[in-house]
Amino acid sequence: MTKPTNTKKRSKITIALLAPILIIIFIVGWTLYWRGQQGTTKQPQKPNNKTPAKQDKIELIAILPQEEQIIAN
Repeated sequence: MTKPTNTKKRSKITIALLAPILIIIFIVGWTLYWRGQQGTTKQPQKPNNKTPAKQDKIELIAILPQEEQIIAN
């Protein structure tokens, strides 16, 4: 089997320029994720003791268009 000769190869310069940017993005994202997880453990959620508000009963109905009626005399 022979390899196709028209495949594109990424240049080493492109990889060298993109690698630091991707590493920085990864570190910032991981730091934000870690800080978010720390914040949830410090402040536990308080139970909600409020009684639910009185809700009105809602009834949904379908309104059909009226058909024309021919009145026979």
